[in-house]
Amino acid sequence: MRPLTFGVLVSAPSARLAPTTADLSDGQPVDETIEGLMDLRSGTDLATALRELGYAACPIAVDDDLDLALRQADVDACLLALHGRAGGRGDVQSLLTMRGLPFAGPPSAAVSLAFDKTRSRQVLAYHNLPTPASLALGPNHKASDKALELLGWPCVVKPRRGGLGLGVAHLVDPEQVGDAIGRALDIDDEVVLERALTGTEVQVVVMGDRVLGAMEVHRRPIPGLLGGKENVDGDYVCPPQMSRGQIDGLHNLARRAVSALGLGDGITRVDLMVGDRYNEAILEVEPLPPLHRDGVVARVARAAGISYLDLVSHLVERVLPRLARSRASAPAFLQ
Repeated sequence: MRPLTFGVLVSAPSARLAPTTADLSDGQPVDETIEGLMDLRSGTDLATALRELGYAACPIAVDDDLDLALRQADVDACLLALHGRAGGRGDVQSLLTMRGLPFAGPPSAAVSLAFDKTRSRQVLAYHNLPTPASLALGPNHKASDKALELLGWPCVVKPRRGGLGLGVAHLVDPEQVGDAIGRALDIDDEVVLERALTGTEVQVVVMGDRVLGAMEVHRRPIPGLLGGKENVDGDYVCPPQMSRGQIDGLHNLARRAVSALGLGDGITRVDLMVGDRYNEAILEVEPLPPLHRDGVVARVARAAGISYLDLVSHLVERVLPRLARSRASAPAFLQ
């Protein structure tokens, strides 16, 4: 009997899961290169771990021919190494659901909601969870000078739907808004302008409804490297250098955010800013955080006594019951 085969879904430039980045074209747009590199790292490590666990792993490119590729690969279930727009829009999850292919992670609706900064913050605010003051800007959203003044400065401009820090710019006055929005619009057709917060960044990792722990992050951009959250050097402290009560409070905020956005199935990273007066705000809720061996998720898991292999095993264990139910409900001629 053949081992179960997991499709490892990555953005198209990374589909071969090569051990180096040499196969990425120099002519690619910067944002696609960053997303491809991150998918490459996660996809390679996930495939290696799956094989160590006794499963077969088949890399599959997420492009316009994804449905055909899924049929030809004859996979039993999928893991997603999609950390940018390819996974964040939710259409890949919708296709997998339609095809009856189980996958690890939240459903399409939850992922697309979390990936949308405007909608997700509205939901978080409804649940009395703190987020930065922000404005939505774009073709159908204009901000008056008064609104920009009330927002407060400095500010940060971000694509409404984007990940990995792509298109993000820090602004010190309203005169910089036009140029920054132009760059962010290369990522998405709407942007979010939010008040910049100062303090200590903490990233909390939640697996299902269980908080694994948190990482304190102090960023230092690497000269000459592409921008993006995962493309900076820095100091990472796990657990954060805070009191037990403060850490428990951050864990509680992260758990509530995951629940409010319906992301309780899979691994989620919640990024928070802790101000000098210990007031917290939720910056991002990442429904598909990078899962490579050296990423924040894997580091926090190791600090909690969970090896990378055990982390991947958890994802597989979430999929197996769905696979059994899918096979039980399939027509007899398809079994």
